[in-house]
Amino acid sequence: MITIPSLQAHAIYLHRVTLTWFRDLNVPEQFGFQHNQAIPFRIPAEDHVSLHAWQILPLGVYRRNYEQLSDQKTTGIAGEDTNFTRTLNFRLLRDDPEARTIIYMHGTSGTIAWGFRPDSYRALYSGAPDKIHILTFDYRGYGLSTGTPSEPGLLLDAVSIYDWATKVAGIPPERIVIFGQSLAAQVPPISCAGLVITSSFSDLASLTATYRIGGLVPVLSPVAKYPRLFHYLCRHLTSTWLNKDRIAELIRTSDRYHITLLHAEDDSDIPAQHTESLYWHAVNAISENNLSSEAFEEEKEKRKTRLEEGGWFVE
Repeated sequence: MITIPSLQAHAIYLHRVTLTWFRDLNVPEQFGFQHNQAIPFRIPAEDHVSLHAWQILPLGVYRRNYEQLSDQKTTGIAGEDTNFTRTLNFRLLRDDPEARTIIYMHGTSGTIAWGFRPDSYRALYSGAPDKIHILTFDYRGYGLSTGTPSEPGLLLDAVSIYDWATKVAGIPPERIVIFGQSLAAQVPPISCAGLVITSSFSDLASLTATYRIGGLVPVLSPVAKYPRLFHYLCRHLTSTWLNKDRIAELIRTSDRYHITLLHAEDDSDIPAQHTESLYWHAVNAISENNLSSEAFEEEKEKRKTRLEEGGWFVE
């Protein structure tokens, strides 16, 4: 039964596990934001899917414009502003030549408002509270977005959000950073100031052997205990998410890039070895000599800067 595409979609994307039950995604104030600091609205994808999004003002910008923002009336249905481009929030993003935008692409399960995600938005705009705006959205099938998740569909969603930011909001690519979690690592080859990938995985087949929600609840990992069944499942995956190949292709075909890979060593959902695999493939994409896994580990150890309890980094 797990080879049935619809069942696979539920097991892989966990899009029905919203984790924001009994709260309204069209009322960002319920998730700790100031009144009208975050405005819910919709962005159309090319295939007529409607993506539910939030545009979040940095706190410094909100404070300076507090009176106007607090008096602003939204005109949308059920809290979604159907005329978002007429709002002060949109103008504050579009008209500020110093504004920076982080496009936040969340991982599997949950919604834009689940758990730590609102705190992540606040942490990110706190880096420059007068400049950094957050644009976040739910992929198709997640939250209040329409459609059903699929690998091509989610890639199209990412392009649609980027196109809205650059063409509608008029934000130049050099003022956009993409922040992607887990499955968001497979970002299409688009131009931006930087790409930050957190807690990602090398490919879906490898992930199915280990993934547990919260480190406790297995999704497809029990299948890995039966090699023949596991290989059968891998051959019939409707989504492959070959992130290791995608990041290598992005590096090979880009004139310039700035990619940061982050992963907690004690991640209980996705082992950190997945991000190390991404790093290995990224390095080999520009290496004259294709490094073996062992040679890569040796070179990484030579270049590693240790931060004690803070982990380590390599450039």
